[in-house]
Amino acid sequence: MGCRADGPTTIDQGLEGEADFGRSRILSRSTLSEETLRPTRPGVSHGYDVRELWYRLLARRWSCLVVVSPERTPNTLRLARSLGELGTQQRQRLVEVINGLQLDLERANAIVRMVEPPEGIARPTEQRFVIALDSPIVNPIAFGVLAAGDAVLMLLQRGVSKIPEARKISEVVGRERLIGAVLAVE
Repeated sequence: MGCRADGPTTIDQGLEGEADFGRSRILSRSTLSEETLRPTRPGVSHGYDVRELWYRLLARRWSCLVVVSPERTPNTLRLARSLGELGTQQRQRLVEVINGLQLDLERANAIVRMVEPPEGIARPTEQRFVIALDSPIVNPIAFGVLAAGDAVLMLLQRGVSKIPEARKISEVVGRERLIGAVLAVE
């Protein structure tokens, strides 16, 4: 069942069944329970419990994961750090987390140079990056960094994220690189 949004509907308003964002899909509350992010401990806001999400992400092939949200939020970096910390523990190799929030052109170029190997040289398969990125709709400089990632995870926030903005991001990213979306509840 599709969900149409012509106005500023938020993710937790009127979302029954599935919301169709272009060709990508975000699961409804009833089926999203396994994909919902919660703080690691009640009352503690330093990280998310991302164990199940990490293992689901490993099933996809990526070396540079971009975490993006339709709005500016520090939770984007929080999710990226949680994934990086758990990934480093599980893999026993560094998963480098990059803060791409509030980008300027110089910082965006530096991030792209860091994650993209020089032409003709393949990136080592064991090297992984997780980039917390501003929405390209909010900050157009983010487009260059977004293009450097080979997989994108969208972070939605209950009561904050709006369906039209999430749709725009899914269209910009493209179905082949948008590997999923998670809903943060707090």
